[in-house]
Amino acid sequence: MSTLFNILSLTGYAIICGMAFRQIFGKRKKKNTPRPPDGLILLTIALHTFVIFYLLTETDGLNLNLANTLSVTALVTVIIFWLTSVQNSLDGFYIVVMPIAALCCGITLIPTGVEQAASMTAPLLTHVLLSVIAYGVLAVASLQALFMAYIDRQIRYKRSGPLLEIMPPLQQLETLLFRYLLVGLLLLTASLASGFGYMEDMFAQHVAHKTAFSVIAWLLLTVLMLGHHFFGWRGRIAIRFSLIAFVLLLIGFIGSKFVLEVVLNNPV
Repeated sequence: MSTLFNILSLTGYAIICGMAFRQIFGKRKKKNTPRPPDGLILLTIALHTFVIFYLLTETDGLNLNLANTLSVTALVTVIIFWLTSVQNSLDGFYIVVMPIAALCCGITLIPTGVEQAASMTAPLLTHVLLSVIAYGVLAVASLQALFMAYIDRQIRYKRSGPLLEIMPPLQQLETLLFRYLLVGLLLLTASLASGFGYMEDMFAQHVAHKTAFSVIAWLLLTVLMLGHHFFGWRGRIAIRFSLIAFVLLLIGFIGSKFVLEVVLNNPV
């Protein structure tokens, strides 16, 4: 049943991406091209949520292997984007977000035999939830930064295109970016604090690299937010800081899991 629902959610993401692509790049006028319906998006999110719940709880503990972690993060990212796009016309992001979500669904269909079951204690569950939501919010911020960089480049070189026509103004995107960054920073702070609470030996638990990269990313985001507040940092500075911080989080969070599970075949 979970495999069927996983395939259905993957298909739903692909259909939404196709509709968004047609809305942006189709030959018909934009106002006559239907946007991806919210009902389809909600149904796909519901199917994906069911799959995630099953995959995480199919073992005695919380199965936090690489594939499941990617899928959960993708789900959180989709939910945040959908909630934001309702009021801010961010349909253009669907052509990037939905394929990533579909890919993450597809990865969980590949039998790896890797299980990373962890006892579901309250501190660990709190840390996991905070971490996943923080990474999801910061993933949204990084995609926002990429789109801002693209739009800024198009404007500087006086280029136009269908994607520019459907996206909100650059200033509105920048305002959203700093909102995402603030929420992501607060969640990351809470995640790090809760993580230090249950860690006993970070080297024995194989979380030293993850912790180090996460702390460096936290420092970068903190410096950016302080610079924005006191010195008015924005534009390209914000884009660079956001992308570098998220890459560090990816290396620490996903990279360490990839090395342990795929390269070393030693899930912990």
